[in-house]
Amino acid sequence: MGLKKDKPVEVVKKDKMLDEKIHDPYMVKGMYSDPTICPTCGLVFHNKTWKKDPKLLEKVKKEKDVEYKDCPACRKIKDNYPLGLLIIQGEVLNNPEKVREVMSLVKHEEEKEQVSNPLARVMKIENLEDRIEISTTTEGLATRLGKALNKAHQGNLEFIFSDNDKFLRVIWKKD
Repeated sequence: MGLKKDKPVEVVKKDKMLDEKIHDPYMVKGMYSDPTICPTCGLVFHNKTWKKDPKLLEKVKKEKDVEYKDCPACRKIKDNYPLGLLIIQGEVLNNPEKVREVMSLVKHEEEKEQVSNPLARVMKIENLEDRIEISTTTEGLATRLGKALNKAHQGNLEFIFSDNDKFLRVIWKKD
């Protein structure tokens, strides 16, 4: 039974590290006191989680024991420490209209992911000669972006997990 050429194919490289929980070094327990405000993006750390809530932000700003520290996402961006990388390749890059569609989808999916995880961010987008590379603060966002592109535009999707670090490379190719 052969594969149809236009059918999306998902290839997942599994390795021994998938069985072990690799910890995000920027999510250190006890590093942030409650409440903490990120001075860079305005997220609030409250009840053991980061929240994007303008009303809570205004309320917390009035407290005298509030702490100001960059959230894990802002620290990763400043340190250029991505946990995910989406690589877009193929003939799709030769069509400016398709590239605009792809980038619009990436932005939309990032916004949807931030509803449930405000620490999920696109860190940077690099337009290189033969590919576009999108660095993300979480593995989950890179996964979501790759799956959304593949669902909307088909192509080939590959996930490559790092052997030693918490890092995921997602490659989406559309010819």
